[in-house]
Amino acid sequence: MIDLNICEEGDILISLHGAKLEYVSKTPWKHYTYLDHVVKYIDKEFGENNYGTRTSDGFVFAKNRIAETDHDIVEIIHKTK
Repeated sequence: MIDLNICEEGDILISLHGAKLEYVSKTPWKHYTYLDHVVKYIDKEFGENNYGTRTSDGFVFAKNRIAETDHDIVEIIHKTK
């Protein structure tokens, strides 16, 4: 079970398809989105420096999910302090 609410800026997230993403922040209220967290892709293969959002449980979409293509989060690697 993934809970992005425990993440801090700079934590590394691993997607279902092996992409590495960086946790950026909770989604700012001004964006008015139902997705709770902002992430950044850090692998060139998957679109380095592209931003996206995820639900608190790590999914790309809250309801419609396509496991074959969605980069849902499956692992959190906390940064060392």
